[in-house]
Amino acid sequence: MLNTSPPSFHVQREVHVLSTVVRAAGEMDQDSVFALRHELRVAIAMATPPFPVVVDLSGVTFFGSAGLNELLTQQRRASAVGCPLRIVAAHRAVLRPITMSGLDHVLELYSDVEQALRTDPRTRTAG
Repeated sequence: MLNTSPPSFHVQREVHVLSTVVRAAGEMDQDSVFALRHELRVAIAMATPPFPVVVDLSGVTFFGSAGLNELLTQQRRASAVGCPLRIVAAHRAVLRPITMSGLDHVLELYSDVEQALRTDPRTRTAG
């Protein structure tokens, strides 16, 4: 796993049965978004539809516009291959930029990884 971002940001990828979880921690901005992009591209390439790729942002302390753009880009890529992209965002540093941009109506948001992994997309309610 390649991580060329500044030391204030870390990304790792884990496989959970047929789903993949990409966990990010630290400050996500234009300098650190490349590490997230790489891990999400690999995760989506490995995906087994209809099982999700989950992006866990619970360790992110700053979430800039580069992160918003990347989530939207990767959501489109995942959708094109029939794989849901689910975002774990449970605190203000991540939720505020997502809601202020209106992406809370586009992205699938969850409060924790376990919920994102077990939720059946056919029964999910918007939120």
